[in-house]
This record gives sequence, C-alpha cells and structure tokens, in this order.
Amino acid sequence: APLMLLLHGFPQNWFCWRHLLEEFGTRYRVVALDLRGYGASEKPPEKESYRLELLLEDIRQVIEILGTPPGQEGVTATTGATSAASSPKCILVGHNWGGLLAWEVATRHPAMVEKLVIMDAPHRAIMGEFTACHPSQLLRSCYVFLFQVPWLPEFLLSLADFELVRSFLMGPVMGIQNPARKLTEQEMDAYLYSLSQPGGLSPPIHYYRNLF
Repeated sequence: APLMLLLHGFPQNWFCWRHLLEEFGTRYRVVALDLRGYGASEKPPEKESYRLELLLEDIRQVIEILGTPPGQEGVTATTGATSAASSPKCILVGHNWGGLLAWEVATRHPAMVEKLVIMDAPHRAIMGEFTACHPSQLLRSCYVFLFQVPWLPEFLLSLADFELVRSFLMGPVMGIQNPARKLTEQEMDAYLYSLSQPGGLSPPIHYYRNLF
C-alpha cells in the first residue's frame, strides 16, 4: 500500500493522529512519527540539534527507507540507473510544525512527495510578509518571540502541572470545541508524559529557537 506519513505539531506527538491511523489504515501504510525531541524519539539537549536541515533530513531518511515499494529497491538490470518506479515517495501530511516541515520537504525533494496535505501551517516564504502586514497575526504569533528566551518558556509551560499546555489543548478557545471529541484526562496524559520528563520541554521549544 502507498505510504502515508503523518507529521505532528507542537506540543503533540504521534498520538494526535490516532483517529487517522484507524481511518486510513485499510487503504494506506500509515506511519505517524514522533518528530525529533518529541515522544519516544531521541532528545539531544543542544539547541543546534533541532536546526531545520537536521529535522528535514530525519524525514527524508524515513521516506527513503519506508517509501520504496518492496521488491523495487536498487537499480534496473538493463540501464544501471535507479528506476523511476522504485523512487521512494509518500503522501505527506503535516500539521502545525509538521506542516512547516512538510512544506520544506516537498519543496526540496518534490520527487519524494506524491501528494501534500497541510493543516494550520503557512509556507515560510510568505509567513514573514503576511505577519508584517497583519498586526493581528503578529499578536497571535507573539509566543514565538517568547520562545526565543532561555529557560523562561520551559518554566511557564510547566507551571501548575502544565496548565498552559492543558489550556492550549483542552481550553474553550484553542481546544476541541465538539463536546463529543474533547480530550479526556487519559488522552491529555499521553501528551504530557514525555513533556514532563526531565529536559522534555526544551527540545520542542528549540524548534522555535532555530526558526530565524
């Protein structure tokens, strides 16, 4: 089956795709990653480990390994060139930070992306100009500038048992509005467990610290 690769946003992990894994699992080989620094993925502590180039290389390698159909690896017997049919590719789906990364992967490696689905993530090329022309968007994005400050964002997000994170994912403004779909406490714990580990908050915030 074709590979469908799902890239989550901040502050979630692969668990946010649980419903889509079930929905599309009968038609696609669906893979939901924990991006570098999230969930069960490796969490190098240095800010430099979350540069855009490294994050994109993680995704490119996953597509290369998982996106080549079985039995079509390698080179053609007649020409010695890589067969077009065996080129690794996927349906790439990204939300929030995962969407920003998906834009970049599709731009830099278009042959690897058969279809691109983006949710809640503008292309970097237009975001700066749009924000400069729309003060309301600048206000909504002010947290990005807060995240540039050392240690303070980690402190604020962890206060009162991660009350800000809970508000972001479960609150009346930014949380799911459909009462039947609201996160349960057990589902919320699936996001907070990794973030609450020692050093668990810094890697996701380092994404923003390398944004500029």
